Amino acid sequence: METPMPDSVAIVFNGFLALSMKEKIKLVNVLNEFFDHPDPREQIRKSNEATVAGLAAAESGFGCGCCRR
Repeated sequence: METPMPDSVAIVFNGFLALSMKEKIKLVNVLNEFFDHPDPREQIRKSNEATVAGLAAAESGFGCGCCRR
């Protein structure tokens, strides 16, 4: 029997399914890079945090693919 996903994982996976195919491929490539190469993980994390902070600061009307906010 399969173990159910935790709620947080189910929410993120649901958001993943809402992405376009190009976005899904980009995300999978970034995740592969993150897991395949331990050295640049902190750089990947910092880059992502800066991108998200920039989106929040700009209040550009960008909508989250996961929660639609």
